[in-house]
Amino acid sequence: MNYVFSPKTKLAILFGRNTDLRTICTFYILTGSLEMKKDKEFTAYCGLYCGDCVPSNKKLFDAAEKLGEELEKNQFDKYAELKSRKNNVFDDYETFRKVLSALTELRCPKTCINGGGNPNCKIRECVLKKGINDCWECSVFEDCQLLEPLSAYHGDTPKVNLRLIKEYGIEKWADKRGKHYIWDK
Repeated sequence: MNYVFSPKTKLAILFGRNTDLRTICTFYILTGSLEMKKDKEFTAYCGLYCGDCVPSNKKLFDAAEKLGEELEKNQFDKYAELKSRKNNVFDDYETFRKVLSALTELRCPKTCINGGGNPNCKIRECVLKKGINDCWECSVFEDCQLLEPLSAYHGDTPKVNLRLIKEYGIEKWADKRGKHYIWDK
């Protein structure tokens, strides 16, 4: 006979009724269960790791938004206008603000498999159309033309990562992944 237990009941069976949340979290961290879920969650269809992508860098976008707010609050545009009389670098302040604004719009709040990234991603469309989970399940990913445009930013990393996923599995590949961007050290 098969029994179906709620997640709360499963935790009580596994840890005992009086186990605190800290102990449960420590168990999951030590056993790698959280990391394995994170690896799967952060793996894009193309084999890139969402956590390495600039648009997922929460600290960067929080800082950019805070800087924009502070500049507005201090009416820095007026200050830059006055400073530009003696220091012509401030002539470009408006361009700086446009770049800062564009930067904040790059933020990606979700992982690829949860609808983040490019909303018109041809790779996602292909995977969903084929009814597979991700590119590494496709028999022709090595020669896939849809992966080619990624090489401008990522070199051969997507295909290297896809091979790693095939070899180690979706839960255990991420610590072996290649550099995300071609300029990464």
